[in-house]
Amino acid sequence: MISVPNAYFRFSGWMLLLSGLIITVVQFIHLEDVPASVAELSYFVPTAVWTHVALFIAVTMLLMGLPGLYLRQSKGLRWWGWLSFVMIFIVFMFDTTHAVLQIYQYPVLFDNITTEEQLKATSDLVMKIQMSEGWPGYYMMKLLFPVMLIALPLMGIAMLRARILSKWPAIVHILLFALLIVPTESMMKFVFPLSFLIYTWYGWILAFESGAAAKPAAQEAVTTAV
Repeated sequence: MISVPNAYFRFSGWMLLLSGLIITVVQFIHLEDVPASVAELSYFVPTAVWTHVALFIAVTMLLMGLPGLYLRQSKGLRWWGWLSFVMIFIVFMFDTTHAVLQIYQYPVLFDNITTEEQLKATSDLVMKIQMSEGWPGYYMMKLLFPVMLIALPLMGIAMLRARILSKWPAIVHILLFALLIVPTESMMKFVFPLSFLIYTWYGWILAFESGAAAKPAAQEAVTTAV
């Protein structure tokens, strides 16, 4: 049996706690994918670049903390619980490509634009790269959306049934997902950013878990993987 140090769970907790907070804040100030007019360019490009730098860092931190969350509950997870981990990891990993596009391409693509015609041509190119059929972004979104629809409720159910950590983050996670599938703009605008606070909640539990509770977890965490 492999023993996982309690410090690893605390590290994972801090990664989840901070990444959840950062992603939530950034999602609320996140701009549209392209500027609406030339007048917006002066603040659109730097805002888009730096918010996506923050997202790239935060999602990387989340991916670092996610294994600890699952390992902490491994004794109570079924195989389909681990499947949710793989699916969520893939979703967030590929989602970072969106951030990379804006970090490196926007300062170049939107440079020296002075007319609305130039802006429209550039905006059309950006959306074509990200969403048009025949381009990588289109197939990536086609793949990630159904994976996310399966992975998110699967994660909540798996962690609720694991009965290792508090059941409340898992319950709220499932409820938020139910709200997210309601096709309204307000749900996506407000509920989607708030859904990342679930990772902050789990991170808080892992980071500040008492030694008495964490000690047996470190001894049992990887039993199912051995």
